[in-house]
Amino acid sequence: MDFFTSLLNAYEKAEEIGLVDQRMGDNEPVLLPIYHNNKIIKKTDFFINIFLDNNGCFYKAERIEEGANIIFPITFESSNRTSTKIAPHPITDSWYYVMYSELRQDKQHVYLENLNNWITQTKSSNVKRFLEFIYNFVRAPKSVELVLKSAFGQDCQIFQEFNDEENKFHSAEIVYGENKKTIVLSKVNLTFTIMNYDGFKNISVSNFKELHNDHLKVIKQINTENIGICNISGKEDRIISLHRSIGGPFGKAKLISKSDGNKFAYQGDRFSTNKDDVDIIKIGYETSEKIHLMIKYLLENKNSSTWLGSSQYLINWFSDDLVNNSQLDIVKPVFDDLFEDDEDEEDTQVLIRPSEENREIGSSFIKGKKLFGSDATYYIAVLNKTSNGRIALKYFRSLQVSQLLKNLEAWQENYSWEIWTKAGNYKLKTPIINDIISVAYGVDRERYLEVDNDRFKSDQYQQLVTALIDGKSIPGTVVKKLEDNIRQRQKYSKRWKQVQQVSLGILHKQNGEEFSSMLDHTNQNRSYLFGRLLAIYELTEHLRYKLEGSDSGRITNAERYWTAYTGQPTKIMMLLENKIQPYAETLKLNRPGSWNKLSKEKEEIMELLNPLLETKSMEESLDYRFFFGYYAEKKFYYTKQNMEVAESEE
Repeated sequence: MDFFTSLLNAYEKAEEIGLVDQRMGDNEPVLLPIYHNNKIIKKTDFFINIFLDNNGCFYKAERIEEGANIIFPITFESSNRTSTKIAPHPITDSWYYVMYSELRQDKQHVYLENLNNWITQTKSSNVKRFLEFIYNFVRAPKSVELVLKSAFGQDCQIFQEFNDEENKFHSAEIVYGENKKTIVLSKVNLTFTIMNYDGFKNISVSNFKELHNDHLKVIKQINTENIGICNISGKEDRIISLHRSIGGPFGKAKLISKSDGNKFAYQGDRFSTNKDDVDIIKIGYETSEKIHLMIKYLLENKNSSTWLGSSQYLINWFSDDLVNNSQLDIVKPVFDDLFEDDEDEEDTQVLIRPSEENREIGSSFIKGKKLFGSDATYYIAVLNKTSNGRIALKYFRSLQVSQLLKNLEAWQENYSWEIWTKAGNYKLKTPIINDIISVAYGVDRERYLEVDNDRFKSDQYQQLVTALIDGKSIPGTVVKKLEDNIRQRQKYSKRWKQVQQVSLGILHKQNGEEFSSMLDHTNQNRSYLFGRLLAIYELTEHLRYKLEGSDSGRITNAERYWTAYTGQPTKIMMLLENKIQPYAETLKLNRPGSWNKLSKEKEEIMELLNPLLETKSMEESLDYRFFFGYYAEKKFYYTKQNMEVAESEE
């Protein structure tokens, strides 16, 4: 199923279940009815709500607070108007359309004419009365003064600039308040609320569903031009050549935009007009509205939208869980609250195998209760704003939920590694995509690993998300970067544990091999053995520092020579061997149990390495396997059993 048809079906499914025009909360996103728009009020917006009583008389006017979601009817013409085209929204609009002004009398004239036409066409007495209250108020000579004094204060004034050459007013602004603040009149928008209109309820343009439904009927009555068959819905509709912008994070950019001609074609990842009769599709007005409003809602719903950096967003939904109440999040698996951010528990950690519950998909990618069925369909798309006017569809997939879960389970199985939790045990953790990108390409800025190129980061997001959804492996370029980065420990003075956690999770299944956190005494791979040896050097020095209480923050020689060691292991091994001798002697005298365990491990490692010392391969750089030998050796030392033996021998 293609992208547009999937969105159309999703909207029509939402109509069936009553999701359209359903408010979950004052500031929650709403799936708008067609031929409507909304405005999330920002701090810089000046949106005024005019309150009329249940007789239509003025009560008050006040500025709408930041975060409020204002819904209002629109028309095809008003949603595509330009600065030179007069096309008012039916009720809620800017000052020049709604209120009388000498500057733009022509705008209010059309506004009132359209409003009167609606009043005469509606068959709903409830809607008619609501509209008449508004119509009569804005026509009243004193309405301007009433709104100004109430909203801006008694001392506010309008200053208009008169152009003598053109013999007309050129601009106007409101001056108000003790500090003489100013606001350009054209930036002020107005909407309406009738108090106690329905019993004791205040009914506004935003929440009056009967008004919204009536507007739909009026639009359908006047949509009689350019009628044809919509290629997406297969229904008769008004075929349009201009489509609404999505809004939200994309502003006025459009998914379907017009260039030359008046026919539509799909061109790669962009939808636009084209002169050539190739892959031409005709899109109806109602279909276009449903498609764009569904995208808008998915973008505004925090459960179904994820920012991927730059101007790129991911949207996803289920055929039977449109709102994604299950909160499936493929970009950021859960468990983050279970872990210490800067855990340093090595001396007290006990060996507990990762919980089996972590192998279930519901414990990682799904934050809430699983509300979608296994026979449902999952949809995912990545949209990218390529310019101020254009949006590109970068990726789209639809697949059965059963296949999605298999792909997510495979990803979790292949790319998870244990981590120590606040509860005092180990659990598997699947690295979030942002961490994978940051560890592969980021710079350690102490608080965070930061990727400076936002567009590059956005592209990496897309690659990883598509690999996960399509059931593919992480791109080889990312794997190679991680392999390179674990050699350069000195580059990560603050975020090394993050680098370690992600790298272990991604690299532990490569080239047909699988490494675990358990020490493999039978592994004779030279890189693995050199990694174990490096851990012995580090532990020896670290334990020596701990004897004098100065271990915190001190860099061991193993850490200092880390990069050189991975490049010339034999040479640096000899250097480290000499450097740790004083530490080993002190440890032998003061913590014989620990020294004895480390010595036995070192003897085993050297016995396995000795046959290879004379071969040319010993001079080669270490590969990523050294990291698993290093990790496993350190964990082996810090298991409960080893700690008890070590302490008993002291």
